[in-house]
Amino acid sequence: MSAVSVEQVLGAIKKAKVITNVDKLDPAVLLSDQNVDSLDLSGMLLSIEEAFSVEIPDEDVDGIRTVNDIVSYINEK
Repeated sequence: MSAVSVEQVLGAIKKAKVITNVDKLDPAVLLSDQNVDSLDLSGMLLSIEEAFSVEIPDEDVDGIRTVNDIVSYINEK
């Protein structure tokens, strides 16, 4: 699989309609600082798992704090 981009991840989040302000998400800023709560994050990660055929175990979720973290995680797996 080729490298996943920030734009692809944001597109998957937007398509899932889990977060209403996807267009305002800054990939480098903490999701918690962008009003993304734990429920939003859970839904977002489920959508990411489906979109990119990757499993993100619960123990890895704590390390995901930004959209850039999601991109890095997917590309490392």
